Amino acid sequence: MTRIVISGTPGVGKTAVSKLLSSKFSLEYFHVSSFIIQNKLYESYDPLRNTYNIDDEKVAKVINSYLSDKKDVVIETIYPSLIDYADKVIILRKYPLVLYEELKRRGWNEIKVAENVEAEILGVILQEAIDWFKDKRPCQINTTNRTAEEVVNRIMNDLCEEIDWLSDEKVQDLLFTLDKVISVTENK
Repeated sequence: MTRIVISGTPGVGKTAVSKLLSSKFSLEYFHVSSFIIQNKLYESYDPLRNTYNIDDEKVAKVINSYLSDKKDVVIETIYPSLIDYADKVIILRKYPLVLYEELKRRGWNEIKVAENVEAEILGVILQEAIDWFKDKRPCQINTTNRTAEEVVNRIMNDLCEEIDWLSDEKVQDLLFTLDKVISVTENK
């Protein structure tokens, strides 16, 4: 049995990498967000952030029940703690200034871009995976300027990286700017 969790903030390349990995190695592809929406497992919709709100425990129970008989699967998710078990946990990362531009190109509003890029800078999803999968050290891979094929090769060869965006002054400046955007929106 092979169960690989691919996680990371939106815009880092999860879908391209997950689909390539699953097709290349004949693994089933499972997209958590699509499953949640298709099965109406959300509690409400947040129009400001253009996203669905979920009850983590309820959703995790349904997802893990569904996955219980799946043998070989690549699981794409922004919420690694919804998955009970994985053989490999991969956290895709992208340089925050590049990610910021990617999310803006998608036409996302300023608050959604700011919150997601801030999460990338601070390693929020990485920390969630570390806390949840205590027996496995998540493998970080920087996807910046890499093709999906290059990222898949890094995954298969366990070429993990240590990533610390906060040591970069440009990223620190961006974080300060993002913080202002989030504070202004929250105080409205």
